[in-house]
Amino acid sequence: MTEIIPFRAVRPANDKAHLVASRSYVSYKPADLKRKLGENPFSFIHIINPEFNSNKKSAMNSDRLFNLVKKKYEEFLNSNVLIQDDTNALYIYQQITPEASYSGLICGVSVKEYSTGKIKIHEQTLTAREEVFCKYLDICDFNAEPVLLTYTENKADLKLTLSVKMTERPEVDFTTTDRIRHRLWLIHSADLIKEIQNSFAQINALYIADGHHRMASSAKLHEKRNKAVSEKIPLHGFALAYIISLEDLRILPFHRLVKSDKLLDDKKILELLDLNFKIIRAENSVIPDAKRHWGLKLASGWYDLRLKEPYIAHKQVDHLDAVILTKKVLEPIFGILDQKTDKRISFIPGNEHLDRYEKMVEGGNAAALFTLYPVSHEELIAVADANEIMPPKSTWIAPKLRSGLTIMPLS
Repeated sequence: MTEIIPFRAVRPANDKAHLVASRSYVSYKPADLKRKLGENPFSFIHIINPEFNSNKKSAMNSDRLFNLVKKKYEEFLNSNVLIQDDTNALYIYQQITPEASYSGLICGVSVKEYSTGKIKIHEQTLTAREEVFCKYLDICDFNAEPVLLTYTENKADLKLTLSVKMTERPEVDFTTTDRIRHRLWLIHSADLIKEIQNSFAQINALYIADGHHRMASSAKLHEKRNKAVSEKIPLHGFALAYIISLEDLRILPFHRLVKSDKLLDDKKILELLDLNFKIIRAENSVIPDAKRHWGLKLASGWYDLRLKEPYIAHKQVDHLDAVILTKKVLEPIFGILDQKTDKRISFIPGNEHLDRYEKMVEGGNAAALFTLYPVSHEELIAVADANEIMPPKSTWIAPKLRSGLTIMPLS
C-alpha cells in the first residue's frame, strides 16, 4: 500500500509562473546564473540565492544563509509573487520536451514508507549532505524540489483518471527558453482525490528515480521534529514528490572522463585493455548501442570496446556496464578506487555533447573518455528490489523538474 496526500501548494501567481519556476540552482553556470538573476527579479533562484546584490556573503550552508532564504521566500509571499492555494489539492504536471513527454502526479508521500523500505533506493546518500538539507528544510520550512518517484504496476485506471482531467484547460501553461512546455492541473474534488489515493493504495512500492538526498533529508527532518506523538501526521511527515510510471522515465548514462596521474600513454592503456576487451579502431565517436559495449576516446582516436569473455554477475548490480567498467578498467588500470572522492574522474550526463571532452583528451588535459550504454528500467528496479547500490552517477534520469512550481509548506 502506498500513501499519498494532497496539500495546499504555494505556487507562483499564474501570470508569473514562467518567470518564477527555475531549473535546479546547481545546473546553471556562474555567468548564466548572474545574467538570469540580473534580468529576472521573479526567479525562484532569488530565494535560493538571497545575497545576489549583497557585498556581504554568508558562510555556505550556515543558519544565517538559510534564514535569509526563508526571509526572501516570505517576501515573495507578501508581494503575491507566490500565493498559497485555498484548499488541498493534487497536482497533475506535464512536461513536454523535444525528446519526450512526461505526465505524472505531484503530491506528498510518507517518509515513514521511505524509512521502512517501501520507497526503495538504488543510490547511497552521504550523511553530511543529508544533515545540510535537513537543516535547510527545518529553517526554511518549505520544500520546493520534488523527489522523482516511479512505480512498476500497470495502473491503467490511474492513467485514465489523469488523462481525463488533462482534457480540461490547465491552470498553468508556459514554455521556457529551453523549448520545454510545462502544464499544471489542480485536482480539488474530494471524490477524485480519494479515487486517486485508492489507486495508489494498490501499488506495493515506489522507487526513487532521482532525489535520494532530498528524500533522506525529509525523513531526517520528520525524525527531528516528531518528538511528540500525535494522531495526525504533520506535513513534515511527508516529502514533496512527483510520481510517474516506470515506462515514462527516460534513462541516459553518465559517461566517464578520466585524468591520469600515472605515466600511461595511449599505447599502454590499449595494451592493458587488450587483456579483457576486443578493441576496434573507430572512424567516428562511439556511442554504445547495446549492453557490454563501451566507447573509448584517446588522444590517438576513438575505439570500440567489447568484452572478450562472458561476464559472470553474482549480484544484480554486477550486471551494470558501469560496474564492469569499474572492475575491469577504472580500478586496475587507473587506480580509481572511490569514484565519490577521486578527483581524477568526472561524470558527463548522457544528454551533453562530447565535443569539448574529446578536445580535453586530445589536448592532454584528460587521459581517456569512456562512453556507456544506459541502465535499463528493469535493471534499475532489480537493483532496488535487491537492496543493492549502484556506483555513483550510474543514471541520468528525465524529467528534470523545475523548482518553485509547487511548493510544500512544512508546517
